[in-house]
Amino acid sequence: MAREDQRRARIVAAVAGRGGSIRVDELMRRICLLAVNEMGASGCTLALIAGTEPLGMLASAGRHSSTITELQFELGEGPCMDAYESGVPVLLPDLPADGALSWPVYTAAAAERGVRAEFCFPLGVGMNSIGVFDLCRDERGVLSHEQLADARVAADIARDAMLYLQEPPGHPALALLLESVGMDRLVVHQATGMIAAQLDETPSDALARLRAGAFESGRSIYDIAQDVVERRVRFGE
Repeated sequence: MAREDQRRARIVAAVAGRGGSIRVDELMRRICLLAVNEMGASGCTLALIAGTEPLGMLASAGRHSSTITELQFELGEGPCMDAYESGVPVLLPDLPADGALSWPVYTAAAAERGVRAEFCFPLGVGMNSIGVFDLCRDERGVLSHEQLADARVAADIARDAMLYLQEPPGHPALALLLESVGMDRLVVHQATGMIAAQLDETPSDALARLRAGAFESGRSIYDIAQDVVERRVRFGE
């Protein structure tokens, strides 16, 4: 088993148990607790974002966690929003110094609340994020190599759990979802969003169209979704 797969299996076992029989909301809460207990975070939040609109926090643990994320949503600035919009982790081992130029209002407010470092990971690949995994610390300092690697994998697991919540009835068991890296599911999620925008439909209707297209063509839903994402196929034409 590759090192990354071993890391994922270890974290899944820690937060979901070997059988994976756990509610998704509880899984997310445990991911946040894991960040506090094993990744050196003082607080951790999982938040859902769509477009430019924060949809809310799905789980949190530790000091400052929900306060810091809500503060960024209220101000419209901060590492959470930048990580979500860029699709790239924003790592700030010295928040007062590293964030003052980019987010002066947020940085000052966070410092007043005792936050000295923040590490925010987008829940997605590239520009196709669905939220953020936000870790904060009361003390300055970088994440160790192992803590950083664990945080990236935990963010991937949280992303897969969020996608699971968006599936219609009949979706596969959470245990099966957690065993996979989730890339095929992310592509389906991206394609669904693109189809919804093309046809001005709800995501559930867009997903139904995607499933129907796969059935009619005799191809897998992943293959059709990949064509949509790479703009080889456009619905409604």
